[in-house]
Amino acid sequence: MILLSRGALNWDDKALKFGLGIFETLLIKNKQVYFLEDHISRLLASSEKLDIGKSFANQAVHDLKQTCSDLKEDQIIRLTLCDSGYSIESRELTYTLDNYKNGFSLEIYPYKRGENPMLRYKTTSYIENHIARENAKNSGFDDAVFLDYKSNILETSIANIIFRKKDTFFINGENAFMLSGIALKNIRGILGFELGYKLSEETVNIEEIEAFDEAFICNSAMNMMPVKSIGNISYNVNTDLAMTVNDLLEEHNRYELSHDDVIKFVRTHYLSDKDIKYIFITGSSKRLGYSKQRDVDVFVFDNDTKEQNRSLVRHLGYDWDINIFSLELVEKMMHENIKFLVKAIMESTLIYGDEEDFENLKKVISIS
Repeated sequence: MILLSRGALNWDDKALKFGLGIFETLLIKNKQVYFLEDHISRLLASSEKLDIGKSFANQAVHDLKQTCSDLKEDQIIRLTLCDSGYSIESRELTYTLDNYKNGFSLEIYPYKRGENPMLRYKTTSYIENHIARENAKNSGFDDAVFLDYKSNILETSIANIIFRKKDTFFINGENAFMLSGIALKNIRGILGFELGYKLSEETVNIEEIEAFDEAFICNSAMNMMPVKSIGNISYNVNTDLAMTVNDLLEEHNRYELSHDDVIKFVRTHYLSDKDIKYIFITGSSKRLGYSKQRDVDVFVFDNDTKEQNRSLVRHLGYDWDINIFSLELVEKMMHENIKFLVKAIMESTLIYGDEEDFENLKKVISIS
């Protein structure tokens, strides 16, 4: 690792004493930063939820964006955030074409995991992952697979795992006790929406792995990597599919938008800019990732619009579905219990407007 930026190290920090830190790993390839906004959103959400590094989070994000914009070579960037500060480091991208041609071999880690919700966060409490991977490599494997107490497949020490049987891919849902990675979310959309495969969240037990045709692992550094074996079970190494998915990831990354892009776009295409009170997004749009088959749902709330208007605008490969609410419409939907509109507001993320005011609005709607 090459240190690019950091604050003073505090030896009393809980990250050193108890592993209370969070981090993100980003890929820079062909002068692009892969899914930067996804990583930033997850970092900020984890910081808030776990109460880690909140006083440094915004500055860390600012420095991360600046660092990434200055780097031109292919490499991996790691941002680590804790209560006494943050660091930004880089390392070489070591995955080679031969890796994708030959596939990875995985060992079954002998100790099983319980129902620990912290496994859903990318934290610096990483000792088990590190030991599992080092032991696997010392035994001639590339990585280790974790199981839960029911012997269901969870993930590897550094990646999510996907199985394929005919035209169906088996992918653990976000409710599993594991990190649901950013690469996995984007690959999931490509497999299902773009390539037309069926997706299943049915768990895969270790006793069932021989029934599958192919397996893959994925993370933000390697994207999608074929698996040649798990233990003594061998799989077809589908390099072509992995490279197709990885090419699509690169293509989609070119169209990733930030919250600022959304606000600018709405202001450009909305007729009464001065009346906009809130702009918020919901559903799959929260991650603002590109998909040819998926709308970006943008919800605009103002004081004057008398009825809901919907306009479909084409922009950078996106279908924009701009939904306009007014105070009268909110009162109407509360009175008539229009569940879709209620759900849209209750599950939304505010990206423009007064947050406290918006939260009060959601409280009123939830009470109704």
